[in-house]
Amino acid sequence: MVLSLLLSACVAPPHRLFPVPPPTGVPHDTPARDAQLRLLQEAHRAFGQERYRAAALFFHRFIDDAPDSPRLAEARWWLGRTYEQIGDYRAAMLQYRSIAAGMEREKQDGARYEGYALRRLDELRQTQTEPRSGRPGQLALRLRIDQLPPLPTLASWFQELVQAGVTALVIDPEPVPTSDRTGIDVETIRAGAAEAHRHGLPYWIGLDLHRGMGRAVRPEWTARRCHGLAEDGGGGSTLDVTNPAYQASVEKMVRMLSGAGIDGLVLAARSAEGFADECSVESLREFARSFGMTPMPEGLSGTAALPEEGVHERPIQYWRWAGWKARGYVQWAARLRKMLRAARPTATLLTEIHPSTLVAPLQGLERYGEDVVELVAHTGGEIVVRDMEAVDGGALETLHRQVGAGGRVWVERSVQAMQNRPVNAVVSELMAGPGLERWNVLIRIKSGGDLP
Repeated sequence: MVLSLLLSACVAPPHRLFPVPPPTGVPHDTPARDAQLRLLQEAHRAFGQERYRAAALFFHRFIDDAPDSPRLAEARWWLGRTYEQIGDYRAAMLQYRSIAAGMEREKQDGARYEGYALRRLDELRQTQTEPRSGRPGQLALRLRIDQLPPLPTLASWFQELVQAGVTALVIDPEPVPTSDRTGIDVETIRAGAAEAHRHGLPYWIGLDLHRGMGRAVRPEWTARRCHGLAEDGGGGSTLDVTNPAYQASVEKMVRMLSGAGIDGLVLAARSAEGFADECSVESLREFARSFGMTPMPEGLSGTAALPEEGVHERPIQYWRWAGWKARGYVQWAARLRKMLRAARPTATLLTEIHPSTLVAPLQGLERYGEDVVELVAHTGGEIVVRDMEAVDGGALETLHRQVGAGGRVWVERSVQAMQNRPVNAVVSELMAGPGLERWNVLIRIKSGGDLP
């Protein structure tokens, strides 16, 4: 476990250029293609010899002469790197924005270069400009999809975000729909992602896997109380995160979102307590199979109800169930991250947890299914702590040591949307508060008002 945490901390320094070696070329069967290949090879040779102005000329000529080349994304990326070596960061950012906008996504390695370009744009904004937020960490803005400004004003709004120091955008889909339709408008997400990429902003989608945010849910996916505390006949308010059919439905949606150009997911923390006290017929059957139990257990606690004493008084069978269920959630989250990265190697998965879990891990496991050690080890280690004002500073330091890198710790702040306050003013006021200097910050726009 310690080794895996150390390895997960080995990421590129904040301002390091990504070392993307050019693919090995092979001759084409037409003179024109052969000439293009030789031009690209000459550009790379000049770059390697530190003849950057010559390299810029060759890369630029290749882009102009071969607009249909499958290696166009590669040429634009290296042209941006060349401009950086010359010191023309504005020209470099123009090339990166072109890639980030998805214009070359269908080209060879286009999705990979798109992710690199987004990250490099974020780094350049922090090093070559003066962020209004005055801080080096990441700053994400989170809102519902129906709070986005109209499409004609979207570009100017994104520009405001960049000027305010925002480095990423998180979009939550509509609440659970009442019909069979999905609450996620793919075309709206595609348009928003394309516009965000033009401004160098990663575009993440928020999902609440416990409540089925954005999806019409089926009755058989819901969880019920399984320890005799308050039977509800299967009509529980949360979903069974271990249900294979429900997982398959979400995975289908994530593939769809990946195709729309998103850069990652933010998995919401469970809002209601009672994670270990919920089950379904399918989850009980899987649990019994996993431990070779026959027949299937009627009640995991072994009694009609759980004892009222503290968590340490719970029966061993109960904790075995809680751990099995939490591990299943972690494995599912890791699988979603793998799916995202299959579409975009630089995709990000952030997982929310409650601040109380940092102080009392056993209660966090029982109430919300949160196992921080497992999440860090298997999902990339990007952790968002909800309700920053309730977070103890010492607990954040402990999380920092667990994660192994401060750049993977996020804290959340909330603000009420008000029409007469511009977004840059809202961000500046929030970031002026104490205690945010060391961590990435996620600002959640509360519902109930228009977007600032």
